[in-house]
Amino acid sequence: MSELVLRIGDDERIAVEETENGVKQVKFIRLEELGQCIRRSAEIRSSSGILPGGCVSYSECENGERQVCLLFPAERAEVSYYRTVYADFPLPRLVFGFHLTGDGRIRGVRLGVVENSALLKPGLQMYRYPFSNVNGFALCTGNNAMPRCKSLHMLAGVQHFIMAMPNNDDYFRPENNRKRLGLRDLFEHLKDKEPAYYYSDILVPMTGATLKDFIEWR
Repeated sequence: MSELVLRIGDDERIAVEETENGVKQVKFIRLEELGQCIRRSAEIRSSSGILPGGCVSYSECENGERQVCLLFPAERAEVSYYRTVYADFPLPRLVFGFHLTGDGRIRGVRLGVVENSALLKPGLQMYRYPFSNVNGFALCTGNNAMPRCKSLHMLAGVQHFIMAMPNNDDYFRPENNRKRLGLRDLFEHLKDKEPAYYYSDILVPMTGATLKDFIEWR
């Protein structure tokens, strides 16, 4: 049987009495040393591991769930609408948000369009996603199973996996683009444009929504 007893004297010296198998040992420490021991034992540290490139923010809950926001690194990607494939299709500046369980399962995905600024700041304007499968910021992945991420750096590849998923008409609204085009017409209209064209002619601002709102997932 083990026992540890602390006795604080009037002179602020602390006697540490430790009994192990009936044998008692006593040592004296200073009050400052006791405080340091308590602080060290109370520290709770967790490591994110290797974060994916373009990580904008990272947060972790007490239950081990994590939220990671990433800036999509490419201005162009291969996308498809039903059976039509658009190679090297221009994109606005996209941000992804991932909500993961402690064991790496992706519980939810967010996708948004952020203001085209050289410096990312919390107050940057967010725009309506002009295509399909996104409601507000929430991305609907349909029947596509998200991979389990044993390490957060795998999320970099998950972004490309999502962009390669076929677009359909789910959650598409013509009022989410300034020209009010249907989705097929919108793809055809944009396929030979530069990414900057979104900001001059296509994107509709989300009233009152900033990058800070996108990051602070509730």
